Amino acid sequence: MSMENETATGEDENAPDKQYSSTYQAKLAVHERDRYTCICCREKFDDISHLDVDHVIPVGKGGPNTIRNKATECRRCHEAKHGERDHAPTVRFMSTGDMIQKDFRLFRHLWNCQFPALSELALDHRIEPVFGLANSAPYQAWHIPLGELRRLDEVLAERDDIQYSPLGAHHYM
Repeated sequence: MSMENETATGEDENAPDKQYSSTYQAKLAVHERDRYTCICCREKFDDISHLDVDHVIPVGKGGPNTIRNKATECRRCHEAKHGERDHAPTVRFMSTGDMIQKDFRLFRHLWNCQFPALSELALDHRIEPVFGLANSAPYQAWHIPLGELRRLDEVLAERDDIQYSPLGAHHYM
């Protein structure tokens, strides 16, 4: 440990379980560590007023109140996690209604079976689109969490065994 990171009390300023003197300082430390990026939707923010800090393991379930147990979430994802919003940011895919029944069966198969299987090959876990997530909406669509699509884009961009043109996070918003 270098002396420049040590405070007068001998504490390491960069220690992940360091206790901060104010909630605001702790919040800033979490946002800086997470590079002002929501861990759920992976959106990066310049203005921290759109960011919250959430306990990874809730304090009520034995999680410590330390920086190590905290993560940056955008307001939309944080509200969705705690039931204050119907769902976190998603990308929706829907039919235009112009397909014949045979083609629509293939479209449904793409979202219900093929996309989850292909995402499992790339990510080692399945991305399962949810149909009809926003029940109050005047449309029915397949919804995929924005963070999952961003992660898939990143992973595919890193592969050298396939031809893939990444979109990049700045294009998602």
